[in-house]
Order: sequence, then C-alpha cells, then structure tokens
Amino acid sequence: MVTGNHVVDRDPVRESAIWSDLIRRAETLDAQRAAPAPGAWRRPAVLLTAGVALTVLLALLGGQQWQLPGRGPAGVTDVPQSLLTFLLLCAALCAWTGGRLVRPAALLGPAAARLWWVLVAGAALVSVAGALSLASYAGTGERPADLLVRCAVPVVPAVLAGFLARDAGRGARVQLALGTGLVTVPLGALGWALLASTGRATAGVGDVLGMTVLSSVAPLLLAVTFVAADRRGRRAR
Repeated sequence: MVTGNHVVDRDPVRESAIWSDLIRRAETLDAQRAAPAPGAWRRPAVLLTAGVALTVLLALLGGQQWQLPGRGPAGVTDVPQSLLTFLLLCAALCAWTGGRLVRPAALLGPAAARLWWVLVAGAALVSVAGALSLASYAGTGERPADLLVRCAVPVVPAVLAGFLARDAGRGARVQLALGTGLVTVPLGALGWALLASTGRATAGVGDVLGMTVLSSVAPLLLAVTFVAADRRGRRAR
C-alpha cells in the first residue's frame, strides 16, 4: 500500500497472527487476575465441616439453663445482659471463623472484601436478634409464626456475597456465600436451642438440629446453588 512517498507493506496474515497473540495474552492476564491467591481456595467440604461443628456446639451451649428474655405485645422485653453478651460472643466467634476460612481479601478487591465483612456483620446482628426473638417464646406456649422470615436470614447474605464475587469465578462465589452461612446457620441453631431450653420443653438436640436444617441449612443450600449457577454463559449463548 502506498501512502504519500512511502510504501507500507501490510501482510493480512501477519496482522491476524499479532492480534490473536494480543488477545490470547489479554485473556491470560484476566484469568490470572480472577484466580484466587495461592492458599485462598477452600474446598466446600472444609467450610461445611466447620459449619456443622459450630452449629452443634452452639446448639449444645444454647440448651443450658439461661436466663431468657420476656415477651410482650410489642415483642422481646427484658433481655438479660448475660444472655446478650453470650450471643454477641457467639456471633463474633462465627464471624471470625468465617473470615479465617474464607479469606475474602484473597478472593476480592479491597473494597469488595470490606463489603463482605459488612455483610457478615449485618447477618450476625440480624441472627442475634432472631435468636433473642426465638428465646422470648420459651415457656409462653406460643409458636413462632415467622418461619418464612427466618428462612430468608441465611438466603439474603449468601446471595449478596455471590453478587460481590460475580467476576471472581464460581469457586469464589460458592466460598464467599458459604462463609456467610458459617454465621447465620449456627446462630439460627442457637436460637432454636434457647427456645427449647426451658424445663417444660420436650425438644432435644435432635429436634433443634432438625429445625435448623429446615429453617437455615436448606435455604442456605438453595442460595448457594443459585450463586454457583453460571448465568453469564447462558446469556452468551
């Protein structure tokens, strides 16, 4: 091709090869950025095992003879300071365990990792409030009527965690979603254990764990399944 007084030799085959090489290098860099840091990936079995251990532990601790809150027309009343302190310590333990195993900073950018921690803290506070609400029904003869709301407690943070990791890969989405479950599921079990902790209650640890599976574990697994689905691939087709 002639441009002015110069002759430019343009080889279409060569240019195509150069563009293909540049695209391949860009895809490699994107994959390296999206991949978690070495040691950051945790198999779901590790997170599930930790979740089971925390759930059983808190169910056993919640079954002890605690001073429980009252229940009035407006809801929970007269929350004992000792019980509130115990619940906050349990929430801190669950959140610390989740963060230690998930390591969000290694999977997400700094801003998204901070948002994940905010999400976990919010889930912990909501779960503590839910546990107090369940405990207030103990000995009243009333049944908690907000089971659907309690089912949403593990779902919402898990789905939001998956949204934060939408560009980090399926493994990261699953890991971060399960990390929120390390907070919501054990604290949910603690609430059911407090409800069954009165002397007049006939429910045992097995019943507490059964209600936990129904109200927390099953909704969490549904949320993780939703988060793990690769919807971008479907849209591309």
